Amino acid sequence: MSAVQHKRRSGRGFALMMAIFIIITLAAIGTYLLTISTGQLEAGIQDEQGAKAYQAARSGIDWGAYQQLRNSSCALLQALSFTQPELAGFRAEVACVLLVTETEGTTPVNVYKITATGCNSSPCGSANTGATYVERQLELILTQ
Repeated sequence: MSAVQHKRRSGRGFALMMAIFIIITLAAIGTYLLTISTGQLEAGIQDEQGAKAYQAARSGIDWGAYQQLRNSSCALLQALSFTQPELAGFRAEVACVLLVTETEGTTPVNVYKITATGCNSSPCGSANTGATYVERQLELILTQ
């Protein structure tokens, strides 16, 4: 056997090992990129759900303030469900509490605290919320 033939035989298998290494490396990079893109997608969905919960809470604050200013009805707890497709599946729980009655001159002034919680569960903060649960809470101090 000549020296050239011996070198060819000892080099066999190197290309196969290199190909396996490249395939494994590309598979690992692909898995990493898939994990990152899935995480970014989930974060975007959670961000959108958080914005919807905020809008539900904001609607609850507006509704509670309207009820107190126009109807003088400070309710302990009211639940609002939304029929608009943008907020479907969301609800707002609105609570109103008389904090204190002050006197300014001869006029009594009532101070109310309105709290609205917007969420995508019924009721808000329930034990079976799961990984997709979002909640936003707003408070308003109102004098009348």
